[in-house]
This record gives sequence, C-alpha cells and structure tokens, in this order.
Amino acid sequence: MTEKWSRAVLRGLGSRKAPRLPDTVRQFPVGQTHTGRANQYGPPLGFKTLIKPSKEAIQRHIAELRTVIQKNKGASQSKLIKELNAVIRGWTTYYRSVAATETFNHCRHVLYLQLRAWANFRHPNKSRQWIAHKYWHVDDGAGWIFKDQEGVSLWEHPQTHIQRHVKVRGTASPYDGNLLYWSKRLRTHIMFNGMLGKLLHKQKGKCRWCELLFQDGDRVEIDHILPRNLGGGEELRNKCVLHPHCHDQRHAQRANGTSDKGHTIEELDDAKVSCPVLQTSESGNTSA
Repeated sequence: MTEKWSRAVLRGLGSRKAPRLPDTVRQFPVGQTHTGRANQYGPPLGFKTLIKPSKEAIQRHIAELRTVIQKNKGASQSKLIKELNAVIRGWTTYYRSVAATETFNHCRHVLYLQLRAWANFRHPNKSRQWIAHKYWHVDDGAGWIFKDQEGVSLWEHPQTHIQRHVKVRGTASPYDGNLLYWSKRLRTHIMFNGMLGKLLHKQKGKCRWCELLFQDGDRVEIDHILPRNLGGGEELRNKCVLHPHCHDQRHAQRANGTSDKGHTIEELDDAKVSCPVLQTSESGNTSA
C-alpha cells in the first residue's frame, strides 16, 4: 500500500501529469549573523532557508514569453507590449515574496534577447543602431527601455519589487478591532467599511501630516482637507487621519495663513472687500 500510495503522489494523485513544483526550497550554510533559528530564543542552526522559483517555473515563463512574441511577429509594438505586460506582471507578482531578484534579472536579459530577435526579423535590412532607436529609447537617461512612439513602455521584471512577508504577531487577529495594525497588512476587510478604517487603509497606516506610521495605542483624529466653511464636503477624498498634535499644528498654520503642505489656504484678506491699510483723501487727511 505504501508503494502504491507513493506512486500516486508522484503521478499527481492519479493525474497523468506530475505535479508542478513552483518553488525551490533549499537551506544554505551561513555564518552566525545570518543564521536561522528554530524560534526566537533557540540556538543558531547554522543555515538559512531560501525559497526561489524553480527551474521548471522559469522555463515555463520564458516559453510563454516566446509564444507571445512569436504570435505578434507582425503586430504593432504597442500590442506586443500590452500582452507581455500582462504575463510579466502576473508572474512577478506571484514570486515577489520569495528570493527572486536574480531570477527577475535573468528573465529580463532573456526577454531582451527575444525582443531583439523579434525586431531583427521585422527589419532584416536595417542596421542595429536604426533598430535600437526605433524600438528602444536609449537616449532618455534611463537605459534601454522598450517603448513605442506613444509612450507605452514594457514592464520589466525587476520593476516588481521584492516584498518580504512579515509574520503576524502571535496575539493579533483580524477580528480584534486593531485598525492601526491591520490597515498596514490587509487590503480588504469588513472592518475597513467605516470612515476611519477606509482612511487608515488609504493612507497605509501613516499620518498625513508628519507621514509617520501610527503606533499601537496612538490616538487618531479625522480632519477635513478643505474646511467645510470653505466649501469642503464630507466625502472620503476630503478627509484625512492625523495625530492629535499634528491636527493642532495644521490648524495653527491655517490660522496664521501659512502653507498647508500643498493645499490652498485662504489668505486673511481674500474675503474682505475693503483694504485695512489707511488711504489718504484728496485733502490730505486720512480716512478711517
């Protein structure tokens, strides 16, 4: 029974194709400063576990890019870029939480070779310099960018930044009501339906004035970006979340007529018809 069960697992639990292995999990020997631990207070293990995209996954992705390029040999550059961006964004987003920086750079280089072959096939009688200036913008100061004449550029693999997964605290729960903590982690949640939750999620858990992250236990206050007495409404885009002291600083600067970090503030004399400066009359006397 054990042998039959093992064969079934290798066949993908009865399927004809073997199960795909999207990731390669390996342990690498490292020094004391980078070693992993069984727990927070456990002894150093002497190695570090890294998860990378498997060779099979990389080969499948490169083959998919090749298929898209071959299918669009006679299509416009903008159409090719649109289809490639959909494939690249989806694949890199899936692997952005693992150690995939070297893999992304490798895939970018292979894609460049594929696109260069695509361009040479379309213009066999043109020079390499002519082809490079037609399909790549090399003089913009940002390197070789595959971009069409309308400004639509290719989304390269390294443009998807690696985002390490941060473990959830042991006592935290999505239903504990801690909006400050979960607004930094969750994209959608039922507790974000309220005004405070939506604003915290919109601002990514940061104060709009000092741009510092809210800490557990901090008091937060909701303020209007454009005051209601100046025509501001109650919609979400006209509200922000601030620390209490940042709230006071913001209103103090508004009262003094100083800048509010890019938002238009009414000057002290804008709403007044008469000028407070004394004017001289025709007879030379001052008028009140």
